[in-house]
Amino acid sequence: MVLFDIHESNRRWFEENYDALVKKFDKKFIAIYDQTVVDSDPDLDKLISRVEAKFPLEKVSIEYVTEEKIQLIL
Repeated sequence: MVLFDIHESNRRWFEENYDALVKKFDKKFIAIYDQTVVDSDPDLDKLISRVEAKFPLEKVSIEYVTEEKIQLIL
């Protein structure tokens, strides 16, 4: 339950700050740890490699930032 709360908190912060994030990180993946962007990269694998060397990956949220509208087909 604790990990869920951590990710939910990061997700809420991400949504609340999306407009500012898109100005700085457009078309990049970002790693969020404790409601702070700790790294970013357009290449997800590179980002994960760097982040897992510094942070407990299970407590890091990874999000993609883009000003383009993404359409999900379910």
